[in-house]
Amino acid sequence: MKKMILFFMLILGSAVIFAQDLPAPPDSWGDIVMNPEKWFLSFGAISLLTAFLAAFLNGVLKVTKNFVKQLVAWIVAIILVVGSDLLNFGYAAQFPILLAVIHGFGAGLASNGVFDIPIIKGVLDTIEKWFNPKA
Repeated sequence: MKKMILFFMLILGSAVIFAQDLPAPPDSWGDIVMNPEKWFLSFGAISLLTAFLAAFLNGVLKVTKNFVKQLVAWIVAIILVVGSDLLNFGYAAQFPILLAVIHGFGAGLASNGVFDIPIIKGVLDTIEKWFNPKA
């Protein structure tokens, strides 16, 4: 019975997480330059921005190997989140550097499609509690 209740709580919790309001993926560089606050507003938005920038860099660098494509996405995401933290801008504005790196790695995983955004966001929320146990 406990397993069944836990299962239904998990389904209900994931339904709430799936209801996040994400912007549409960027269409062009103009969209990114004109509205930077839109792309640093949440974890999901940074994942979309990472997918756009990583695809651009993979095309410019002519990357063909899948692992290198993933590595480019991870590096781009980490740079975006750590830069956002250092500039005190966006959702990662008050993160410690290590937490910003972890969020960047998670955004890279999400942009590659390795895991879904809600799953990674749940893991990252748990890790955030380790950094700030009072919250």
